[in-house]
Amino acid sequence: MSLDIRVIGKGCFFCDQLLAIVKSTLSELGVGDATVMHVEDVGELLEFGVVNPPALVVNGKLKLMGRVLVRSRVRRAIEEELQSVASAPEAAGKG
Repeated sequence: MSLDIRVIGKGCFFCDQLLAIVKSTLSELGVGDATVMHVEDVGELLEFGVVNPPALVVNGKLKLMGRVLVRSRVRRAIEEELQSVASAPEAAGKG
C-alpha cells in the first residue's frame, strides 16, 4: 500500500504545519510505505488547480487545500486513499 503524498505550497508556516501533521498521521496509522514531499513548484500548484495553498495531494488526487489544517481531515484524506489502494487489486481481479 504505497502512498505518494505531496504538500504543495511556497514554504510558509501553514505548509510546514501540514507537513508535520501528515508525518505524524502516517506514524499514528503505522504507514511505513509512503513518500512524502514538500513541493514549492508553482507549476504543480497550477497543475492541481490549487488556488489557496497549502494543498494536500495523495496519489495524484487533490484532497485538501487552504490554511485550515484540521488533523482529523488530514487523517480522513489519508485513510480514504489507503482504502482505495487496498481495494484496487481486488477490483482488478474481479474484472
